Formats: sequence, C-alpha cells, structure tokens
Amino acid sequence: MRILVMGSGGLGGYYGARLAQAGNDVAFIARGAHLEAMQARGIEVRERERESFRLDPVRAYRRPVDAGGTYDVVLFGVKAYDTPEAGEAIAPVVGPETNVVPLQNGIDSTDEIGRAIDPRRILVGTVQMSAKIAEPGVIERLSGTTAMKIGEPDGGRSARVEAIVGAFHAAGMEDVLAAEDATRALWEKFLWLAPIATLNSATGLPTGKIRAIPEGRETMLALQREIRAVGLAAGVNLPEASVQLAESMFANMTDAHTVSMQRDFEAGRRVELETLAGSVVRRGRRHGVPTPIFGALYAVLRARALEFGGVS
Repeated sequence: MRILVMGSGGLGGYYGARLAQAGNDVAFIARGAHLEAMQARGIEVRERERESFRLDPVRAYRRPVDAGGTYDVVLFGVKAYDTPEAGEAIAPVVGPETNVVPLQNGIDSTDEIGRAIDPRRILVGTVQMSAKIAEPGVIERLSGTTAMKIGEPDGGRSARVEAIVGAFHAAGMEDVLAAEDATRALWEKFLWLAPIATLNSATGLPTGKIRAIPEGRETMLALQREIRAVGLAAGVNLPEASVQLAESMFANMTDAHTVSMQRDFEAGRRVELETLAGSVVRRGRRHGVPTPIFGALYAVLRARALEFGGVS
C-alpha cells in the first residue's frame, strides 16, 4: 500500500514507521530539523512493550508534491491550525481512489480538509495513542496503546476502511479498529479532550489538582455536558453512556496528567484553542445551544493566546 504521512510528528511518524516496517511504501512529510534528520539517517522509533527500531533510509520530503504520484492512503497528522494549508498541499497526491485518514484533535478535520479536496475521499479517524518527537528523527511512543478507530463519516463499514485497518493489523497494530459509528467515536474523544484541555490550560494545573476539589470536578463535568448538548443538537449519536465514558476517563487520569494545549500555552507556542474550546462555542451558537462555561473559559484563553500570538 502506498501511504503518505502528512505531518510526521509523534502520531504520524509512529504510525508511518510501523507501516513502513511492515513493507508498505511510505512517504513522510516533515520540516525543519526533523526532516533533515530523517533524510540523513532515517527514522528511529522508541517503543514501550516491543523492541525499538530504526528505518534507514526512508522517503522524507518537505512537500507532498515532491513525493511523486498519488497515494492509496494519506495519514493527515498536522496540527489543527495548519489544516487549511496542509489540505491544499496534499491535493496533488490525492487521486480518485485515495483515502485520507485524519489523526488530529477536535471534530472539525473532515469538514476542514474537505474544503481543499474531494470530501468523498475523507474518512473519520480517532486516535487514542500518545507519542512525541523525542529529538529530530526520533519518535517515542508514550502510551501503552496504539489504538485508533477509522470509519465512514456517515457510518457503517466499508471495504476501503477494512483494507486500511487490515494494513495496520498486518503491521502488528491490532488495536486499530473499524468503527461502525466513527462520528460517535470522534465526539466521545472530544467529550473528554476539549474540557480537560480547556480547564487545564485555564488553570495551568495538572488534572489531579483540578480533580482534587469539588468545584474542579463539577466544572469539568459541566463542560462535558455542554459538549453533549451541542452534539445532540447537531444530530450526533451521544447517549448518556458517552458522557459516563468521558467522566470515567477524567476520573482515571494520573494526578500529574497534562495536555498538549496546556504545555503549548506555557511555552508560548501556537495553540489549538479554536479547534477545542472555540469549536464548542461556535457550534453552540450555530445550533442555539448555550455554552456559558466554555464561552467564559474560551474568552480568557483567547485573550491570553492573542497576547503572545498563539491564535489568529
């Protein structure tokens, strides 16, 4: 299978390397020192439960057009705020049989990418894995899982989804699954990610310190309920069990747990605020659903991010 990894950071770099190790023809798109390292000495993957490995050489490029031809699958792993530019960049490698699998945070990827390419080529992807660039050319898996769910935006199983999932299974990633209701899976991740990213970023505290006080727990649960109300208004299948799942995930996070948006705020880097809190507020307005807590925290965080150029 010909696979292009658009954004070879922690997630894209990890999945791409495992798929390449299994014999797939993988092209990595990266930039800066990370790209230079991959071009010079390949890509190294540091594992947890399995043996670490290095692939050298690998096909690594700055632009998708330089990778040549069209691809069977594009793993779309750029930061959400880079989606418009990256969507246009992959257009030359998207053919009539190409399938794009987003690896991004949030619930906007399918719509955003679909502004640049044929929306029929885009699937839904929901990642439960954590990985990072440990140093240029080196990917480190942080989580014990490589889990991802892939599915059709309109639901149901399809031959193209099964083929992609089969490639992951052949590469030893058995916890990558085909989802009957991929949109529900996407929103279920959003139910815990957007609240925790927003509240952790607003307080600057790890999850355990928020969870330790009744007001912190109540606010987190209220944020989850606001998302569910917005999702239901938008026609998403989010039963009460979906909220209970998000509540359980919040309860079981380690005390020291932090999130990438929180760390980006602390480092003065660009943040995914619009993809997380901002998306809830905008969708709430669109569907006439009040989101007062998200609205207040979004205003605080947007003012803070504008101060250092973290959002546009």
